Amino acid sequence: MLGEVYENNGASTSEHRAANAENCQVDVAVAIISSRESPDVLARALLAGFDALAGSSALVDVVVNGNPELAELFAGRMRSKGIDVPVNVKVRCWSLACGDKAHAWNTYVHHLWPGARTTVFMDGYVQVAQDAIALLHKELSENALALGATGTPSVGASARNLERSMVTGGGLHGNLFALRLDAMRMIRNANFFVPLGLYRVDSIIGAALYKHCTPKSDTWDVSRIVVLPAVSWYFKPLRWWRAKDWLTHFKRMSRQQQGRLENLAFRNFFIKRRQSLDNLPFTALELVEEWIRRAPEEAASVLFRFSSTRLALERMRVRRDWSSASVPPALLYQDRGELTPKMD
Repeated sequence: MLGEVYENNGASTSEHRAANAENCQVDVAVAIISSRESPDVLARALLAGFDALAGSSALVDVVVNGNPELAELFAGRMRSKGIDVPVNVKVRCWSLACGDKAHAWNTYVHHLWPGARTTVFMDGYVQVAQDAIALLHKELSENALALGATGTPSVGASARNLERSMVTGGGLHGNLFALRLDAMRMIRNANFFVPLGLYRVDSIIGAALYKHCTPKSDTWDVSRIVVLPAVSWYFKPLRWWRAKDWLTHFKRMSRQQQGRLENLAFRNFFIKRRQSLDNLPFTALELVEEWIRRAPEEAASVLFRFSSTRLALERMRVRRDWSSASVPPALLYQDRGELTPKMD
């Protein structure tokens, strides 16, 4: 299973295992997951994250996947003190050889996570609103029933509709969300590794938490992830007169169709067949192909009706070499000193 890759990739050495020791907890751990951003965009995301912490002690991990040039440039900026870091915050910069968000999430959760009351995940191209992280941390600290909390988008043509949908029906938005300590321990104890190549990482995490990571449970409680419309973020929207942005838009549409297949496949795996999370296939393609084999009528009704989903499946089937997922994370920068744990 997928977890074996992470156990055998060298990340279990003391150098990397020390990073996830739960006796080194802070108030807030922040994972900024980045891949294709420029150093300036990533720097703005980091600075906005500092403001959004509102004084909480924090360890911020900048996790750059599949872009060693960006990782080195950004680490160099940190080493040269090109970014002012508040006294309540420590920063580490990591470079992952494999360019895949699911792999980055797995690596952080199972090997880099320092332990914290609240763990925040944010994308490297977003600038979170002031106090956004503090509000997420406050909600999870005061709401004993919540496993997670999520913000809602404020940018984009569909932002308002998506916000209404999340408020009424629940959801987890991958641009900015937070998990409490109980949820992080639940995920790690379940040996939950997201299949590589998965697009809808946030959807699968949310679905797993709604059932407390337990497939045999009849619980499906969307209220365990609290939607906070007051928590939001900004990013530079696409410009429709630029050819590059049109290409980005069409790629995004294709990935959304892939996400539709992934969600159906995960529902079949986890909800209908009640398979444990540690049995998830290695890749998103294997998850979808397994669904097609086991639920051919359901799969056919989607694939035959929508040409866009067939095209998405064809693109998923293009062979990809995942061997770089076995390369250990490289720590390029870390602040000196230790934050004082504030766990009661």
